[in-house]
Amino acid sequence: MREAIGGTLLIQLVMFFIVIYVAFLAIAINYSITFRVKNQIITLIEEYEGYENAQPYVEEYISKVGYYKSNGSFSISRENCTNKTSSGYCIEELNSTRGKYYKVTTYVSFDFPIIGRLTNFPVSGETRVIHSF
Repeated sequence: MREAIGGTLLIQLVMFFIVIYVAFLAIAINYSITFRVKNQIITLIEEYEGYENAQPYVEEYISKVGYYKSNGSFSISRENCTNKTSSGYCIEELNSTRGKYYKVTTYVSFDFPIIGRLTNFPVSGETRVIHSF
């Protein structure tokens, strides 16, 4: 009887570590996809010299990314991108003395089927300055 109880404890311990490992992998994959989306949006904005010109290409890219869910928005004010409840991506136009640049914020969201959305982590990046002539 002692071996049966010890075997059950060992199986539970192994299953616990497998669940922890799978959860870590899921979080890492979700986080890397969010970084890739942010970097591609920044690249498109720099390539087309502004969000106004790059908007159709950004929306096309977002629709082609398989796993990334987004409710994107383009905002000028800072309040919209700092809102923790938003999901998807947010693009802010900021001005500098040499021109304008954009701050792109994408959100890592953990949305589980039974539990629901736990939290959003913002991932931000900025473009180079786009010179206005």
